[in-house]
Amino acid sequence: MVSPGPEKRSAPRKAVKVPAKVHTEHGDIPAEALNLSKSGIFLECATRVSEGSPVDIVMILPKEVTGDAAKWVCCHATVQRVQNHVGENGRYGVAAVVDRMQAMPELTWPDVDRRITERRGADRRKSARAEGQDRRGGDRRKSS
Repeated sequence: MVSPGPEKRSAPRKAVKVPAKVHTEHGDIPAEALNLSKSGIFLECATRVSEGSPVDIVMILPKEVTGDAAKWVCCHATVQRVQNHVGENGRYGVAAVVDRMQAMPELTWPDVDRRITERRGADRRKSARAEGQDRRGGDRRKSS
């Protein structure tokens, strides 16, 4: 009998079944979180995600996990492993390491999508100052 490999998880997992949405640079993917811990999450996704890619995972953590009330969160994560066609539903299993988690106000899915898209766009914008340019496009001071 072959023994399983060494345990790679740094924290115990909690079994859940929570609807989620995975935001990637290529678009949004409907998903379902199946288990999670402080450092990682395992989801089933409708579309394949690339290993090593950064993702934002938005979901409502149930009160069984938070210990208080259910809360919207956005997990900034990196995809570590992808399994092809988990179960009979043809979805992909995605294991991701959570880099950081941010609480979000209670929103509807369209509001969440808009906020994530706006934030991701702001992260990608280049600063005029970093580019060595005056962001006003010219010096407003008059020379004497």
